[in-house]
Amino acid sequence: MPPWARPLTSLVALFGFGCGATGAPEPRAPVFEPDSQTKCGVVKSSSRPLIVEWPASDRAQLEAAARGGIIAVRYQGCDMEVLARCKLPGSYRYTPTTRKLERVSIRDADELYAELPVGAAKLEGKLEQSGELEVAMHVVGRYDAAPEEQRGLTGACSGATHVITGLTAGAFEFSSAAGSRAGGGAAVMGMGAGATSEKSKSLISRDGQPEACAGSSTDDERPPEGCAALLRVEVTPVADLAITHTSPAGTDAPAASEPQGGLGVAGAGRPDVKSGPGVVRVFINSPRPLELHGVGVARLEPVPGGFRSLGPSTLLCRGSCEQYLDMRVGQHLVVGSSEIPFSAPIQMYDREGDVHLDVEPGNGTSLGLGVTSLSLGVVAAVTGLSLAGTGLIINSADSAGGSGDGLTKWGLITLGGGAALIGLGIVLVSDGSTKVEVRAPTAAR
Repeated sequence: MPPWARPLTSLVALFGFGCGATGAPEPRAPVFEPDSQTKCGVVKSSSRPLIVEWPASDRAQLEAAARGGIIAVRYQGCDMEVLARCKLPGSYRYTPTTRKLERVSIRDADELYAELPVGAAKLEGKLEQSGELEVAMHVVGRYDAAPEEQRGLTGACSGATHVITGLTAGAFEFSSAAGSRAGGGAAVMGMGAGATSEKSKSLISRDGQPEACAGSSTDDERPPEGCAALLRVEVTPVADLAITHTSPAGTDAPAASEPQGGLGVAGAGRPDVKSGPGVVRVFINSPRPLELHGVGVARLEPVPGGFRSLGPSTLLCRGSCEQYLDMRVGQHLVVGSSEIPFSAPIQMYDREGDVHLDVEPGNGTSLGLGVTSLSLGVVAAVTGLSLAGTGLIINSADSAGGSGDGLTKWGLITLGGGAALIGLGIVLVSDGSTKVEVRAPTAAR
């Protein structure tokens, strides 16, 4: 959850909760079984699902599709379909990271559907039988979508709901527990040994070699040979990217004169991004030190002819900022800090060049009191309406009349108090929220 959304959680909880034929040869993730329709329908689709349970052929087809452009998918509940003939013009750029060792242990159905939603239905029986599923991963880098200036989806895009904006690369071993045995601990994927009692493993799938990952470096332009398996995808709803669907005549392949990075990096000396709408340099004007956060936003470094992408980062800058950013696909920015409430989301896909953010910092105490007041006010208003309504019903059924007057009276009083609390909450939330004015450098404030 983004930091700016946390204060609203308690208010939202009062209103309840919600439920959550293509041509060959398009790669498809495993399809869930009908008896899991109910569970999939109420679970919100994960934005960062692991894909280690996909068949090797499907993961290979996903990798091949990514070499041709940024991929669109149809993703609802536990069903993800890769639309191989639907693309967002651009490519995936590789950013190496320090090698990371990660284990994901899955011990119940909730964890299963959270981590592996696409293949969860087919794995429920194995989880119930073994008691635990485990994914051991070596992560060496990630691919991030670097779209071109054109933001429209092209090709056969009917039903597209999300765009794959990131992929994690490395090696993995996916296994289930198969009992336990005493003795020395054998290492899993090179992640350690030495336990006096260990669980034996039943291998489900694996891809990549840990030995190859050991040679990775933060200077790599691509994953080491043997350590380039796709482990996880990151998806963003089409509606959040400010892109449109287009179906141009003929093929949707980019012109041959345009350099194509594919699933990798741009050629040496070539800029990743050119100046245009969505490429901005952000300045923060605030009386208090603040931070600029984003999701899927890449920092840029000026190079001859354009900019070189430094890869996405959640924390983009502090203080006055003065940072070049790639905002071309409508990503969100928020301004705030650990002591100052984060602002509402900001988009800049239609802006270009220098952009100033004039910030009026909010007050966390006022915002918290406002949310609490709103919450109590809603409860009081609903309670008051219920009491008043009950009193009226009692009076209508009582021929003598007057039996329900007390309930009606207190219901109206409670309703009035609730309305007052709601009004106070609105004032406090407005006063406590961080406000941001986005302007060009020449515009007077």
